Amino acid sequence: MLMKKKYTYLTLLILFALLGNSLSANTTYTKIKEINLLIDEDSYIDFIRTSIFDQPEFKYAVSLSAEQGFNLKYAKRGRFPSITGNIVNDESIERDITDNQSVRKRRDDSFDATVEIRQPLYTGGQINAAIRGANSKAKNSATQKQNTLSKLILDANQIYLSSVNGSFLFNYASNLLDILRPFKQKVKDRVDAGVMDPVEFALFSVRYNRIETLVFQLKSSSEKYNNEFSFFYKKDFKNLAFPSFSINEELIKKGKKSYDVDSAQFTYSEKLENITSVKSEFRPQMGIRAQYTKYDIDDDSNEDDIRGGLYLSVPIFNFGRGVAKINSAKAAAEGSRNAVNIAEKEDNIKESSLFSEFTNSINNKPIFLNGFNTTLNQRKTIQDRLELSGFAVNALAEVMINEISQLQTLLSNEALILELYLSLLHQNQQLNNNFRINY
Repeated sequence: MLMKKKYTYLTLLILFALLGNSLSANTTYTKIKEINLLIDEDSYIDFIRTSIFDQPEFKYAVSLSAEQGFNLKYAKRGRFPSITGNIVNDESIERDITDNQSVRKRRDDSFDATVEIRQPLYTGGQINAAIRGANSKAKNSATQKQNTLSKLILDANQIYLSSVNGSFLFNYASNLLDILRPFKQKVKDRVDAGVMDPVEFALFSVRYNRIETLVFQLKSSSEKYNNEFSFFYKKDFKNLAFPSFSINEELIKKGKKSYDVDSAQFTYSEKLENITSVKSEFRPQMGIRAQYTKYDIDDDSNEDDIRGGLYLSVPIFNFGRGVAKINSAKAAAEGSRNAVNIAEKEDNIKESSLFSEFTNSINNKPIFLNGFNTTLNQRKTIQDRLELSGFAVNALAEVMINEISQLQTLLSNEALILELYLSLLHQNQQLNNNFRINY
């Protein structure tokens, strides 16, 4: 019984260990032991989310969405009657009438007021087509707004990762250079004392200068990234932590439409409705109207009347202009339909490319991590036994160069994993939900 309990306990420990390793392997930056400052996923999401609503791209997208919303309201109100008022002041300026019996001999001045109401009954489908077209535009604008938000998340993440990676890499390389710097004079003293071959000193100087150049380059890149960070986030870059972001591959689903595909489909729907709208221009128009007229309002006249009835407008012949305009609208719709096919094709290609690159980055992670850790241990071993190993400073400098290069590759791959993961969520229209944005 005791052995059974021990076996069960050991099994649970193994399972928890495997689970912990799995979770850790699917979380960015957590496996790099040299990184001790991390920000959890929720805090990172909050930091990114609060930064994008003040961006001009988002405000512009909101304005466009509001515009199309009002256009939809305008189109719907085309079903309602229209009421108009007019004041007509018609004065006779000069007359040349010789026939005393002419009706024109009479006073023919007027100062009348009219109020007219019109209610369309049949417009050839123009009103309904305008509503459906405006609805497609409004949906397209809402999609573009979500697309803009999602792209801003990608930009914010890329700027953040570039800054934190660049700053960490510069500080790391600077620390290695500080470790190596005291040996420069020691090597020179050994050469002057005849203890070391001048060739060894030359090789060391080459490696030392290479590290020093790397540090200057990393400093320049870090400053550039930090300036971009300050411009985007409206705050200075100060010791930001690496995002400990979990990679949940179950959220990534193939075959879902991108924002570009949805936008192309809405545009196609709008073009189809435009065909109906154009056709309606060359169809009969019918409705009812009523008009109230008050005559000679400047004379306090009590004369008025109310008129009303049906109105009907029928186009007869326009020398082929209608056919040409309708065919133009059909051609535009056909082009828009082809644009949908193009968007779907590009969506599939991009999704496949992102999946492939994402899988490779995940697979490369343990390779790059193992290479960096091995080089790190080599450097520490050489550094600890430097005096005992015949003052092998050249080996130390060489391994430092490799260490910086491998750390740069490792950090770039960690950033790439997160960027590709978010790009795949963006491609499947899931990124805004993941960052808890519902605007």
